[in-house]
Amino acid sequence: MLQRLQTLYLGIVAIACILLFFFPLANYYDEIHGNYKFFLYGIQSMDPEPKVMFSSFFTIPLIFLVVVSFIFSVATIFLYKNRLLQIRICTFNVLANIVLIMVIFFFYATRIKTMTMIEPDYNYVGMILPLISLAFLVLASRAIRKDEALVKSADRLR
Repeated sequence: MLQRLQTLYLGIVAIACILLFFFPLANYYDEIHGNYKFFLYGIQSMDPEPKVMFSSFFTIPLIFLVVVSFIFSVATIFLYKNRLLQIRICTFNVLANIVLIMVIFFFYATRIKTMTMIEPDYNYVGMILPLISLAFLVLASRAIRKDEALVKSADRLR
């Protein structure tokens, strides 16, 4: 039963999680304070001599949340025989994505802004990908619930 609509939705979520590693989330640019790009795996300075150094462990929680979301999306695809477990995992994945978006916007963006004293520029694909992922997770959850309702209604007819 891999040809269901929620499989497509969850596949898009998995692809969005992978793409988060390749696209920057934000850019911090100021002629005086420097130029930094905020990637999922760290903050890279585009200057030869950066004014602020960031630890390589700074974005480990973000990486963890994205990897968890990817694993749950792929696992949910292959648990098509157990729809109730699919719904639970999908709901947890929605929660993990909401936490990811909140952590990016409310913790990391403000923390980097205070450390570099530069206003962020969010005009990048990386900032849209968690929102796309969240939207498709909600659609997948609705499709799974619809399948479960269809199976329950067929069981009543027997």
